[in-house]
Amino acid sequence: MNGSQAGAADPAAWLNCCNQSGVQPEPHEGPRAVQAAVLGVLSLLVLCGVLFLGGGLLLRAQGLTALLARERRASREAEPGSSSDDDS
Repeated sequence: MNGSQAGAADPAAWLNCCNQSGVQPEPHEGPRAVQAAVLGVLSLLVLCGVLFLGGGLLLRAQGLTALLARERRASREAEPGSSSDDDS
């Protein structure tokens, strides 16, 4: 079957499938706008997640640092007091 025997719908389908003019068909703006919106929402979600988890880890690290500093301070205060008790 050659191109002259094809029906009227077949050449239109062939032209849509294999565009030999070199001109790219214009994409629809609807899906691209939806993709941009979804990408923006996902980016904000990731940013908020990083800030939330990072802030929680920062607060936990500061709490552990403060606890360690209190323990060191308590051990330093206990050392001189215990040596004076042994002398008496």
